Amino acid sequence: MLSNDLLKAKTMDDLLTDARMQIPLYSKEWTNFNPSDPAVTVLESMSYVAGIQQSFIDRMPASVQEKMYELAGCKRLGSRCARVLLQADYEGPGMTIPSGQKFSVGNMIFETNRENHITSNKIIGIYSVNDRNVTDYSYVLDPDMPLKAAVFGTKPQSQMEFYIICNGMAEPGEDLIFYLTLEELFKRNEIEDSQPFAELQWQLFTKKGFVDIRTKDYTEGMIRSGELRFKLPSNAAAEYTELPQKGYCIRAVLKKANYDIPPRLIGISGFLFEVWQRNTQSICYTFPYSNSIEVYSDILEAGYWMMFCREDDGHYHKYSHLADENLRGRYYRVNRLGFGNFEISFDKEKYGYGPGNYVNAVKLVAYNEEIMSQYRLGTVYGYENQRFNIPADNIITESFSLVAETEGADGEKIYSFIKPGSEEEFDLNYVIVEEDNQIKILDAGDYIGATIYMCACATTAGSSGNIRAGAGFVPVGYDSPVSFSNPAPGAGGRYKDQLADIKRNFIKSINEHFTAVEAGDYERIVKSTPGLCIHKVKAVMDNSKNEVQIAVKPYGVEERTVMSPIYRELITKRLESRRLLATKIQLVQPVYVEVICSGTIFVKPHFEGSREAVERTVREHLDYINSDRNFGDLLSFDELFHKIEALDCVELIYNLSCTSQNGVLAPKLGLDIQPKNNVLLVPGEIRIELNTLE
Repeated sequence: MLSNDLLKAKTMDDLLTDARMQIPLYSKEWTNFNPSDPAVTVLESMSYVAGIQQSFIDRMPASVQEKMYELAGCKRLGSRCARVLLQADYEGPGMTIPSGQKFSVGNMIFETNRENHITSNKIIGIYSVNDRNVTDYSYVLDPDMPLKAAVFGTKPQSQMEFYIICNGMAEPGEDLIFYLTLEELFKRNEIEDSQPFAELQWQLFTKKGFVDIRTKDYTEGMIRSGELRFKLPSNAAAEYTELPQKGYCIRAVLKKANYDIPPRLIGISGFLFEVWQRNTQSICYTFPYSNSIEVYSDILEAGYWMMFCREDDGHYHKYSHLADENLRGRYYRVNRLGFGNFEISFDKEKYGYGPGNYVNAVKLVAYNEEIMSQYRLGTVYGYENQRFNIPADNIITESFSLVAETEGADGEKIYSFIKPGSEEEFDLNYVIVEEDNQIKILDAGDYIGATIYMCACATTAGSSGNIRAGAGFVPVGYDSPVSFSNPAPGAGGRYKDQLADIKRNFIKSINEHFTAVEAGDYERIVKSTPGLCIHKVKAVMDNSKNEVQIAVKPYGVEERTVMSPIYRELITKRLESRRLLATKIQLVQPVYVEVICSGTIFVKPHFEGSREAVERTVREHLDYINSDRNFGDLLSFDELFHKIEALDCVELIYNLSCTSQNGVLAPKLGLDIQPKNNVLLVPGEIRIELNTLE
């Protein structure tokens, strides 16, 4: 019996009053609202039950409420860091950006998640080819050039080609990221599955000719802005010389060309790498078995780290920095190779201990100064829901882990590395309570009495990391002659949902109709059809035929658009899964009817731009395409009259009239015009004579 009303603080009397007020909406025969009426008694009983339910809901702790919302399909979304693509303005032989390199934008920190090699490779040419006709669109590489490139023309055709020319190319087998910025004049609904409009085959030119590239195309065939992720083939790239600009070439062949809106390219950026909006406070590196490992990370410069090796007994033991070559024990040697770059070595024969032959034989945990001063969290006592404070805000759950220190059978200290939410038997099961900056132990398992320490921890600024395109990124830790910027906005950043967010999503979900019942349901379902650009929708119920007629106008390059076969197919498919079983559906194309406006208007003398002002006012009022008016809306003559009369340049209106060019589809209703339910009015000829009273 949960409803929107129950989620508001209402007493039993409030609920009963609301119910009584709605009786006339459902029954004209029910006129006795006195307590003696049996139906009123039923309402009182139901209101009492609803009030009792509400009182129990109000007393539920937040954890129980969250579980109930989860049962209803509304889960809490966790925090997530934003992702940004960067380009380097660089001229040189090449440079390496290590994993974990920090970049600052204002007071926010972004980090790389892997090592990246930066070169001077750049895009130097953009071309399209259609039947051997070559068109140069390289001007889109100039950020100050306002022109857009219709790379497949106004009527794209299969087998058209799009070429990207570069002055260099990554090595075979490497990943490559480009970003295409496309003109997005109209709002397109999110794409759920593959879209039916276009398909591109991306290829690399090699000594063997063009070979296919494995591609993840987030532009969906160039129907929206997005990235292109290429996995270069094993064949090395070769120079392509068949275009005016010579260089290394990646091309796209248009395999399917059913664009509803032909693509227009604004800009393209290449040889990008990704950074994530997070600030690593501590990190755990894992290495396979080796007598020597090399670590390249800025956080090591703080000098706070702990080394653990998994020995032949299967357990991790803590190792110390070697101070005396004559000692035996769990030691390692350190050789500093450069800023943030260290070589760490072990010698099992000399010191008696070393890592075993495991894929995760060595773990290095590094801290910044703030975390190191508070990295010991406490002792696990085993009581229910024991909590520990975390010395950080807005923690990224996926990046968090703990080190648990326990005693082995021989009394030696052994260490375990545990992530949140572990459900392994006898393991330490805990969750992060983000709003309180705490961890909560759900099940201590075999770790009662263990001392726990911070291991990996990173924080995020949530949705603030979704920064605008074109921001300047500054490397942290050193002065760099290279400038970094993001050609695309950041995306994906968010904070963890609060209980109020879950409640709001639940209320929204119970108020939305999956099955179409009312006219508004059909309009909402059509407008939200995945992948489409829907401009206007009007649904009209014909109860005598049990039929719904739906007029649909898509967005398009031309204003007077109609539904293509693809649009009709996708909309029909979506409606068929949501209509009532006995209800018929008829999709209707939009019809455009011009309206002629004529009359005589006296304007004030010496007033400049009078005709432009009057005609602009008339056109705006008659234009149903570029206004909020919908199919079938009444064209009010009185409203137009007063709009013209209110113009500063107008003295008086002598006569004025509006006439549609199709009296059947848009007949007169007095002085007004009443278009049919699939008709949109548009301005036609304006025959207005302007005079002055002088």
